[in-house]
Amino acid sequence: MPRAYWLFPKEKILSSQLMLVQPSEVEFDRIMKQMESSGRNDYDMEIMNQLYADSAMILPHRPYDLLTGEFRSDNHQNYLGTDREEFDPVAIFNEAKYLHFSDWPVPKPWIAMAEGVRQDKQPKCENKNGQEDCTARELWNGFYSDFTQRRTVRPLSRLYIETSLIC
Repeated sequence: MPRAYWLFPKEKILSSQLMLVQPSEVEFDRIMKQMESSGRNDYDMEIMNQLYADSAMILPHRPYDLLTGEFRSDNHQNYLGTDREEFDPVAIFNEAKYLHFSDWPVPKPWIAMAEGVRQDKQPKCENKNGQEDCTARELWNGFYSDFTQRRTVRPLSRLYIETSLIC
């Protein structure tokens, strides 16, 4: 499992968006027992951390766990892993293997979003070398438009709808 890079380094929590698991009846039973004893506000990430925080092998979040909210962020240091690299939205998207719709307060793409919310929350254009650059905005809007178009053209599996866009 990769770390939840958006919380790192303050919190060393594993992200549950992508997990490589060797299934077994014993492990399935262990997970089910943990779910049954979990609190009302324990979700998949909390449950997986309760079970595997000290034993999971850490996968690199980059390129395996990219949030759509990263394209709205002003600070990309946690995702990039350094303050010396410039955030290039196209390069980051092209290297990504997994893009997860996580963009609070923007709703998941299968929940209707008012156009005003989209307009208000979309990434800001930047000024680069005296030119307006809206690349992050165009990509971000494209993620949501592409999801809507794919869902309209052909029904998607529930797994796809509830998780993310695999690049």
